[in-house]
Amino acid sequence: MNLALKVKNIFTNNNGIYGSPRIRIVLNNQGLEVSQTKVARIMKIFKLYSIIRVKKMYRKPKEIKIITHGPNYVNRNWSIFLKNECWVTDVSYIPLNKKYAYLSIIKDANTGFIVGHKLSLKNDIELYRKTLEKASFYRKDLSKKLIIHSDNGNQYTSIFAKRYAKRNNIIISLSRPGNSIDNAMCETFFSSLKEEWKQKLKQNNFVNLEKSIDNYIEFYNYERIMIKHKTPPAYVYLNLTQNKKNVSNYVETFL
Repeated sequence: MNLALKVKNIFTNNNGIYGSPRIRIVLNNQGLEVSQTKVARIMKIFKLYSIIRVKKMYRKPKEIKIITHGPNYVNRNWSIFLKNECWVTDVSYIPLNKKYAYLSIIKDANTGFIVGHKLSLKNDIELYRKTLEKASFYRKDLSKKLIIHSDNGNQYTSIFAKRYAKRNNIIISLSRPGNSIDNAMCETFFSSLKEEWKQKLKQNNFVNLEKSIDNYIEFYNYERIMIKHKTPPAYVYLNLTQNKKNVSNYVETFL
């Protein structure tokens, strides 16, 4: 198979999401040493234009006086955590038949792996409960502390959330009010989903939308090149031995 055909196949097999940098990485992983410039030239000849995700700009929040909120144990220090030491969670709306469905996710801070997700027609505590239930599959050792970071949404500050955290050795961490960038790790996922899967999110019923989102998350977790140009599972296994500060010690500095 010639190089041009390989480039076209990689582009097509990845839903038109990959640009020249990622296609070059795939080729290199297959043992083909090729420059990004050459890949870009081939893509231009065959009019292979990848989906461009517009980088979200975060405005500096206005100063907010006297607002009560929970502690932020993370403070955007994502790099200090190992797998299953810190999860981030959030909800985003997806248009559906002139109304909205709500997608809740839980994402591992170290690997970017989506450990749990759930779609619902209601953005409520039950949606969060079911998302936690799915994510619990990846957490085998409850003796180890886990931080779950979120914004100040009602479901995350509810009595249910606090009781669940106490039962499961979880520390609740909350973003500062008006600082959406504190939870940017979830925002980047939702941005990728809505840009890269835009056409496939246009479904006429809940079941089809749910299947489409399941397919994207499967792709995102197991195929999409992201952190350090590896898929999330590969990144987990390649980086477990890195010397990073233990979450228990980190949290104790705040308690």
